[in-house]
Amino acid sequence: MDTAGRGVRGLRARALPLRSRLVLLLLALLTVVCLAVGLLGQAALDVFLTRQLDEDLDQQVRRTLRAGVQGPDDPAERPDDGPQDRPEGRVAWAGNVSARLVDGHVVEADVIAGNGAHEALPEEDLGRIEALAHRLGDDAGGTRGTELGPVDAQLSTGGYRVQAVDDPWELGSVLVGLPTEEKQDTLNSFRLASAGISVLAIGGTGLMGLVLVRRTLQPLEELADVATRVSELDLDRGEIVLPVDAVRTSEDPGTEIGRLGHAFGLMLGNVAHALTARQRSETRVRRFVADASHELRTPLASVRGYAELIRLTEPMSPQGRTSLSRVESEAARMTALVEDLLLLARLDEGRPVVAVDVDLLELVVETVSDARVTARGHDWRMRLPDEPVLVRGDPAQLRQVLINLLANAHQHTPEGTTVTAGLAAEDGWAALEVADDGPGIDPQFLDHIFSRFAREDDARAGTTGGSGLGLSIVEAIVAAHHGTVTVDSAPGSTCFTVRLPAASG
Repeated sequence: MDTAGRGVRGLRARALPLRSRLVLLLLALLTVVCLAVGLLGQAALDVFLTRQLDEDLDQQVRRTLRAGVQGPDDPAERPDDGPQDRPEGRVAWAGNVSARLVDGHVVEADVIAGNGAHEALPEEDLGRIEALAHRLGDDAGGTRGTELGPVDAQLSTGGYRVQAVDDPWELGSVLVGLPTEEKQDTLNSFRLASAGISVLAIGGTGLMGLVLVRRTLQPLEELADVATRVSELDLDRGEIVLPVDAVRTSEDPGTEIGRLGHAFGLMLGNVAHALTARQRSETRVRRFVADASHELRTPLASVRGYAELIRLTEPMSPQGRTSLSRVESEAARMTALVEDLLLLARLDEGRPVVAVDVDLLELVVETVSDARVTARGHDWRMRLPDEPVLVRGDPAQLRQVLINLLANAHQHTPEGTTVTAGLAAEDGWAALEVADDGPGIDPQFLDHIFSRFAREDDARAGTTGGSGLGLSIVEAIVAAHHGTVTVDSAPGSTCFTVRLPAASG
């Protein structure tokens, strides 16, 4: 379970922000477009250059035929579709290849050097030319003057575009080839230029896209910041001031971001209104509880005083003394309830806690010693460190925490139960535990055990009536001291754990 959780958190940590994903998506799309345009452009350029090379090749074939052969003696045998006179000399293009074949065999083959001189082709190329002639259909016979090709060929001197034609004046055929080096150079230059332009376009688009996307998504960043600030607020109590004014409302409500910002602002305003109303209601309740508790202290003190006076001055029957004892006990219970309500009201106001160094070791010893005297039916034990454990806080309130936890263990467990108060210092915290081996707490009650006036009807045997505020006071005091209180319970074991920040130095 932990491994899976860490994996999910790791994936979330590695997730790219929205602006990066948008820019990467844009760059990926642009890369595909540039690649497609480059490939299509290269294919179109290749077709254009090949067509141009074929036209030059056709002209060169005709020049070669006119320049390099003598026509038949009888003019009537000459074809009507070609020129009847030939130039004096051969047109020389550097790199051109020409060959004359008779019956499929090369009888003459040369290549024009860079200085215009005709050089014989190597022997290895003669066989290739004969194979080309065979491929072009020279050995199949045909109509005189028929052109075959052109096709691409590879000779020892490089790549060529070759074409063969039947000689209209002599037996055999003529094969002419033009080098494709210039075409390949042009294609390579186009590829290089296309790649360079694509890289510049992708890089420039990435930079501009990042700036534009960041500017476009800036309202979302602001909303995220506001949401983070709200999530860090303690919304469960006290006066809450939500950053409603921090929500950007200048965006056009017609856009998605504008609608989101507008809706987010309305939501925060609604939540702020609800929290303000709740705060006013809680303030009125706290004020009422504080005022009522304060006003009840005097009449309750009078009731207890008059009851004691009657006991001392008036003769009473045994039944009367019993009734008077009930009046005194109920007045004492009511007084304790009023004091608890008044303490909770003061804690809810969020007043600063008196901060002095308090030795929890001393408090544990004193409160457990008092419990041994007042609750002799339980076995009270202590598990203490050798050194003092100091915290910063109000000594009276921290003592109240211990008294309430020990009283809770006493009231909700039968006689003979062992109650152990433990104390330890660990990693900058003071850990206080009150554990018992009683019947345990109903699991359904654990979730709201610290709620005010919460009671467990059938949870633990030997229960006695209480105000239902003891554990609520514990939680409020611990929270005011920036600590935590938790409870773990199972049949035969219940443990309350209080963790408070240890005093520095």
